[in-house]
Amino acid sequence: MNNMLISRKQINIIILFLSFFTLFSCNKHKPVFHRQDVSNDIYFLETPVDASIGYVMQNSANFTELKKEYRSNLNRALKNPYNLLWLKIDFVPDAEFKDKTIALYISQLQSSSWLWCNGNSIRKYGSIPPHEISCGTVSHFFMFQKPIINYEGNNTIYIQVWPGPLGMISNTVFIGEQQDVFTLSERHTFFNAKITIAFMTIMVLIFFLYLLLYIVLHKHTHTHVYLYYSLLSLFTSFFLIPFCISEISWAIPPFIPYFLIIKICLNISAQVTVFFANSFMLSYLKIKIPKKILYLRVLFIIIPSIVILCIPNYKTLSSFIPFQLFFCMLDFFICTPKLIKSFLHKNKKTDSLKLTIGFMPVLICVLGDIVIRGCMKIDTIPYITLYGWQITIYIFLFYLVQEFGTTFVHNLQLKSQVEHLNTNLEEIVAMRTKELSEANYVLSKGLESVAQVQKNVLPPKEKMFKGWDFSAFYRPLDNNVSGDLYDFYYTEEKLDGIGIFDVSGHGITAGLMTILSKGIISQHFISGLEQNISLTKVLEEINETYIKEKVNVDNYITGLLFKFSDFDSDDICHVQLVNAGHPYPILYDSKNQKISEQKYENQNEQYGIIGIEGLDVSFPTVNFDVSINDVIVCFTDGITEATNLNNEDFTKDRIIEIVKNNAELSSREIGQKIMAKLESFTEGTTIDDDITLIVLKRNNSRNFIEGI
Repeated sequence: MNNMLISRKQINIIILFLSFFTLFSCNKHKPVFHRQDVSNDIYFLETPVDASIGYVMQNSANFTELKKEYRSNLNRALKNPYNLLWLKIDFVPDAEFKDKTIALYISQLQSSSWLWCNGNSIRKYGSIPPHEISCGTVSHFFMFQKPIINYEGNNTIYIQVWPGPLGMISNTVFIGEQQDVFTLSERHTFFNAKITIAFMTIMVLIFFLYLLLYIVLHKHTHTHVYLYYSLLSLFTSFFLIPFCISEISWAIPPFIPYFLIIKICLNISAQVTVFFANSFMLSYLKIKIPKKILYLRVLFIIIPSIVILCIPNYKTLSSFIPFQLFFCMLDFFICTPKLIKSFLHKNKKTDSLKLTIGFMPVLICVLGDIVIRGCMKIDTIPYITLYGWQITIYIFLFYLVQEFGTTFVHNLQLKSQVEHLNTNLEEIVAMRTKELSEANYVLSKGLESVAQVQKNVLPPKEKMFKGWDFSAFYRPLDNNVSGDLYDFYYTEEKLDGIGIFDVSGHGITAGLMTILSKGIISQHFISGLEQNISLTKVLEEINETYIKEKVNVDNYITGLLFKFSDFDSDDICHVQLVNAGHPYPILYDSKNQKISEQKYENQNEQYGIIGIEGLDVSFPTVNFDVSINDVIVCFTDGITEATNLNNEDFTKDRIIEIVKNNAELSSREIGQKIMAKLESFTEGTTIDDDITLIVLKRNNSRNFIEGI
């Protein structure tokens, strides 16, 4: 029984089929009207503005053929931009029109026109200067009463035309029956002008809505997209005014010159619309451009706008349009690469695709207008670019509504969660406190264990070697667990080398990595010393071994490694240094009383850090000599990047100044001066990194030997 029943879906399909059948059945009975094409019989005459119809009729023999290249821009036919054009059409009605009321149809004739037939005034669209007003993009319909038409002989039509900024006459001009011409004219006017008013109204409403959203939400992040979208909608509505101005002429204040309206609405608004379209695109993708680029984009608006406001007549204004397009393209060339680049960005690829889809309708319609009007010469179809731009605007509206809705729903969920938390706050707090206490206990025990191991593996902070006075200052960040590491290598009383390293990160992981790296560094340094391997090769082997040993731990190390030679007859020690992305050490030359950073001459050849698999590294050796009373100071970036209450860095310059002014002191005293200055500098702030400082001062090596 159920199989016999017709579903609701099947009923809808049947109704839809019957509707289409009825529609197409009715079209079969649509009357067919005869049309007499007169588009190739148009002639023109240039006259002053005050020329009367009588003067024009007397000069009928002076009319010349209106060439096709003039039709798309009637201003080209004018020698004087302040004159008018008169068009003339001679026709003998076809036999099909006998005893019928006929009319002239012109798909489009801008900017204003006044038609006479056989000396009789028929109809006027718009008005001419000095109180000019354009007829916009409405279709022209001129009905001829039977008494004024000669059905057996020639009839002459004169049309007074003021070209204005967009002067043109369409290729579709014919004589037809009144009903046919009236219907076609109303349809064309609706799709070209009246529907544009609806578009404008929607754009203005969108402007106020999103401007209000921006004002309310301007303190939140990513709200500039609402501002740019609202302004984009506003200037789009301004741009549409000239296309329907004849329908809203009552709303134009009489004290505002029409020429100024055209300059602002048609020309400047087009430029500004492009600017805000690009700004919307950048804001939607969360792309920030440098201020100098923004100033350049604004300049692309100001320059043509100033020129436009200074243009004296409509013909010159019309010829300036290509230059306007040039400035618009400059703005596009600045912003479009940002859109293309964002496709390669993982987090912006979806938004980039949305923008591309949004702009696709207007781009397709621009190409459509080029093909339809430029190649196929069809002018009975409205400018579809206007419809494409509307679709683009509505697509962006959908995106923003969707984004706002998602945010709104998310906020509702957060509100619900907050209410739930408030209701069960005491219970949740007690539970979380217990969990945190347990976790902290486990963590503190782990930190204590790592700290104890670190304490056992690090060397003493002060030690005297032959010819050297060594002091280290070491301040971990997390409960005595540090990512910093220092070490010295010696044979009996001779200091062979020192190292200072900074493992990325903090806490237990960084602490464990310092313990691992200490053993690796010591092993390779001692092995390299015994086999007389270059310090560069030693550090490269340390890098390879550390990458292999740390397995899947995601961290790296920066550091310095020094190697000291025996003292020569002048008690000078030759020093070798390799640097793996660490702050440069400072050398105080006591003889010349100069301080310098020790780095490789060609810094482009010194690069790389320890512990990044696949990263190209280069650790060239830096060589220098150290004499009695010279001082070497090296440190981790926890010192130089420590900040004060004004968010200023401590920097190496303060270290240099202290060393220079206190070079006569012992290594311990110099280090204490630096640490005291650091403590004073950072008073009231929190140091957020481990701190290690090594001060190494040369002593007389012979005195050391005598002391033993």
